[in-house]
Amino acid sequence: MAVVNITINGRKIEAQAGQTILEAANAHEIYIPTLCHHPALEPQGSCRMCLVEIEKQRGLQPACTYPISEGMVVNTDTVKTQGARKFVLELLFSERIHYCMYCQMSGSEGSTECELQRLAYEHGLTNWEYAPNSKKRWPVDASRKYFIMDHSRCILCRRCVRACDEIVANHTLGVRDRGARTMIIADADVPFGSSSCVSCGTCLQVCPTGALIDRRSAYMGHCTDVEQTRVTCMACPVGCGAEAITRGNMLLRVESDWEAANHGLLCVHGRFESVEPQPPRVTVPLVRKDGELVPAGWDEALGAIARRFQTAGAVAGLASPRLTTEMLADFKQFFAESLRSDQVALLYGELPPMDLGPAATLADVEQADVLLVVRGEPLQDQKVLGYTIRRTAERGARLISVSDTATELDPCSHSRLPLARLAEAVAEGRAAARPVVLYSGGLQPAVYETLRGCANARFMPLYRGTNAAGALQVGLKAIPVAGAALYVLAGDEVPGDGQKLPQAGFTVVESAYRTAWTDAADVVLPAQTWAETAGHIINIEGRELPVVPFMRPLQGAAADGVALVKLAEHLGHPFN
Repeated sequence: MAVVNITINGRKIEAQAGQTILEAANAHEIYIPTLCHHPALEPQGSCRMCLVEIEKQRGLQPACTYPISEGMVVNTDTVKTQGARKFVLELLFSERIHYCMYCQMSGSEGSTECELQRLAYEHGLTNWEYAPNSKKRWPVDASRKYFIMDHSRCILCRRCVRACDEIVANHTLGVRDRGARTMIIADADVPFGSSSCVSCGTCLQVCPTGALIDRRSAYMGHCTDVEQTRVTCMACPVGCGAEAITRGNMLLRVESDWEAANHGLLCVHGRFESVEPQPPRVTVPLVRKDGELVPAGWDEALGAIARRFQTAGAVAGLASPRLTTEMLADFKQFFAESLRSDQVALLYGELPPMDLGPAATLADVEQADVLLVVRGEPLQDQKVLGYTIRRTAERGARLISVSDTATELDPCSHSRLPLARLAEAVAEGRAAARPVVLYSGGLQPAVYETLRGCANARFMPLYRGTNAAGALQVGLKAIPVAGAALYVLAGDEVPGDGQKLPQAGFTVVESAYRTAWTDAADVVLPAQTWAETAGHIINIEGRELPVVPFMRPLQGAAADGVALVKLAEHLGHPFN
């Protein structure tokens, strides 16, 4: 891009054409305070904290929206800018009841997580210059399951509104009234819990103050008290990048990783449900005796399994697609070398054909001019992908839903065609410059053959099962298996209602949690959770992503693969 020469605080710098003053300053580590600004959102310039002096310009100008030009001279830290910023802060503190001592974001100069309080420290505010109306009571909306809105702490920066519009494309949040009576609302001013909110938590993440409160982690530690680990979300095959926030070997919350391929966007499964209480952990092996599961030592449990496997004749195996590729490979190898069995498969996660054409990435979906979604429900099964599709359609891409039944994408689709008219949709894709085809499994071979005709497109399979693609790489598929004995490698899989296992005369379940599956098993072995595991998965884009442990394993839960190695030794057929 073209280079623009400007001067900031007497320092000559080279910036890129099209940048704002704030962007140019940030690129050269020149600090300008902001409040309504967030790098993931379009600049708005409403808070006036980033006011700067520009030579030959009347008055102060907002750095976040003012474009640079050749020869521009900017001063960011003058008596005039400092006075203006301090006045802005004084007005903000006067509008509502920002009583910091009761706020979960409040802290010292080094630990506060409230951007308003941090700026108050920076500008030397020690008291209210204009006292707020302490008799006025601002509402608190606690109708959402995972987080709360306290309007007394809101500064009306509208970051939450913009994030809901620009990042999630859900358009739940808005404002009502004007001036001092302005309020953030949901839909037509209904309780947030009754609104169209999808609980993605993006608004919570971008809020600069304590107006939006995470229910589980509030008051459980400042940024200086916790550990942050970049992780891969295991909730679905999108494999979003996220940050796990832990303290004392406890997962407090999951936050956005703005630098990941999902650009900080998470869904309710990855951000909130992964932190919610799970069933009790399995901490020791359990063996069924006289109809009851009772604790046992590892050697006793593995010996009991080995004896039954040796007399069963045929042993079948099922593995959760939430497991790492390495663990799935070990499981398949154990069956091949130690049990001499090929009856091993995934619990679920059937993959459609993966050879229709070049693989699409999330970036391809964002940049597409035509999107064909063929009998998929990404807003249900791959939510972050669904939000990305919806956002791309709102930015002007043509979205065509191909399905014989209604889908959640229909309201933002330009058209919905039945499968019988798939060729018409493919023709639109061929005429486009950057088409992306997203397709589900379970379709007729003729449908996939028709999709191959969109030769200029990139393709993304819409499947369930976090690491089903990694399982395919090691030769595991979601197919029926049969055996007199059954070994289920569940990991931290929690079965849903009606999700049953095949019948077998003897069943072993290796699981992190006590579930309906373990309660019906003959032997239960402890397993680790996604938070304790190391390895890799392959996501919906075909990228290999790291699974990073961010919590110490629970005592008694064997590391991935250890139980298989020890069981193979008991069987007399060790594997490498």
